Amino acid sequence: MENLVAHSAVRTPSQPVPRRTNSFVRCIGELRLPLAGPYRPWARLYLFPDGRLLWRVRLWEGYGPVAHLVRTETLRSFARINGLPALLAELDRLHASGRAEAARAGGC
Repeated sequence: MENLVAHSAVRTPSQPVPRRTNSFVRCIGELRLPLAGPYRPWARLYLFPDGRLLWRVRLWEGYGPVAHLVRTETLRSFARINGLPALLAELDRLHASGRAEAARAGGC
């Protein structure tokens, strides 16, 4: 076998990496979810750079809180099934605010 010399490796010029102008996740708002008795975890609505709106909910599982990302429709179903009109109205208000923010940012 031949010995390879480090200098004989073919070098390619570096390529610029395209960057998004809006490459960060923004928090739109938050609310409390009345799950069971005094257990009311925060649900925070985030606008992602690609225009998606997702809620981050930390639920207690096993030995500690675990973060879950859920869609607005999931939380709306929870509010509707459990007869929580105030929660439903707040979900709709924050979601509309997030959609307006996404439209201003050009996301969706």
